[in-house]
Amino acid sequence: MNISKPIRMSIAGTGRVAQALGQAWQKGGVEIVEVWGRSQDRAQELGRKLNAVVVDDLATLSTDIDAVAVLVSDDAIREVAQSLPHKVKRFHTSGVTDKDVLGGENGVIWPIKSFSANTHVEDLTEVPFAVEAGSKEFQAMLHRLVKESGGIPFNASSQTRAKIHLAAVFTHNFSNHCFALSQQILDEEGLPKDLMRPLAEGLMEGAKSGNSYSLQTGVALRKDLGSQMKHLELLKGFSNNKALTEFYKFVSKHIADSHEL
Repeated sequence: MNISKPIRMSIAGTGRVAQALGQAWQKGGVEIVEVWGRSQDRAQELGRKLNAVVVDDLATLSTDIDAVAVLVSDDAIREVAQSLPHKVKRFHTSGVTDKDVLGGENGVIWPIKSFSANTHVEDLTEVPFAVEAGSKEFQAMLHRLVKESGGIPFNASSQTRAKIHLAAVFTHNFSNHCFALSQQILDEEGLPKDLMRPLAEGLMEGAKSGNSYSLQTGVALRKDLGSQMKHLELLKGFSNNKALTEFYKFVSKHIADSHEL
């Protein structure tokens, strides 16, 4: 029986992505050999969780590993990668950064998932991961790494990954901002935050169908100017009402223009 050896890797970074993925990889049977971070306190904390050795110099990372995960902010990826031993394969998890900023033999696995500030083990079951690598061998290893943490790998170039990331900003970041604005209005009126739950759940079900455009409803779609004027008048009574009003007008116009009959 052919039993594959466990993947051996090190992690450069100690933020929420490093915390989440490091613990998920460990749970999936990956051996985390070493951990590096700008903050020694955070590196020591992550090292204890992952049973990994903590190093304070990237140049001294062991080369007897399959890869180094560069899990730092996008702006820091190039700088950190330049300090790695050249012969070590490396990958990052950024949605928009080109893989070649890493130098050496490199790759990318980008999870289409947002990671919270919590330090618990994230469930990566069926989370899609965009994978890119400079060689078929490294690509196969990255696919295996994703699968061992429960994710679903698919191949995507840096350009395609950046476009998926753009779509993700609209899906997650912008929609969450709208939810936050809705909660602000409810909070200022002393109303329960879960009043919008049926709408939010319906929105998510519609998104799963991949047919969000045809499911659009509301006063902007109907060009119900009377209701919109009433809303704009009501917005005057809320804090940061100018910003809310501008946002309401912009989105309403965009919906109406996008659904011209």
